[in-house]
Amino acid sequence: MALPPLTADAIAPYATLLKAKDGKYTDLPAVLEISDTPGRHGFAILCPQPAAPGRISIASLERHPHSTQSFIPIKVGRWVVVLAPTLPDGLPDAANARAFIAGPSDAICIHRNVWHAGLTVLDTPAEVAMMMWRADAGDDGIVAELANPIVLDL
Repeated sequence: MALPPLTADAIAPYATLLKAKDGKYTDLPAVLEISDTPGRHGFAILCPQPAAPGRISIASLERHPHSTQSFIPIKVGRWVVVLAPTLPDGLPDAANARAFIAGPSDAICIHRNVWHAGLTVLDTPAEVAMMMWRADAGDDGIVAELANPIVLDL
C-alpha cells in the first residue's frame, strides 16, 4: 500500500486535522472532549525511534471507546497515520484501512472508538505530544491482533 499525504478531507470520517485558523487561537473541542466514563485527561510526550526504511508491517490496531486521542508533533519528520473502519463484529476492517504520510506540522485528533495503528515515525527520532482521556477503570485501550498484517511500502 503506497501512502498518500495526510489531508483533512481524507481523514474526515475517522479523525480531525488540527490547524490554527489565520494564525490565531483556535478552540479544538474534540481534543478536550469529556468521556462517558470517570477519569481524567492524560498528557504524555512520546519519543519513538524511526521505523526501518522499506516495508512496515502493522500487526495490530487499537481503539479507545471512551476517548479521542490527539497527536501533536514537537520534533518529528515524516510519520505514519493508519486508520480503519469497524466490522459488524466490532473488530477492525484491516482490508479497508487507510494509511497516510503526515509531516512535521500535522497534528491530528483521532475520533473516539476509531481503529488506528500505534505511532510510527520515519526519518529521525521524534517527540510527539499525546493527549487523551484516561478512564479510571483502565478499560480504554482495546488492541486487536491482525490475522493479516497491513504492509506499507515506503
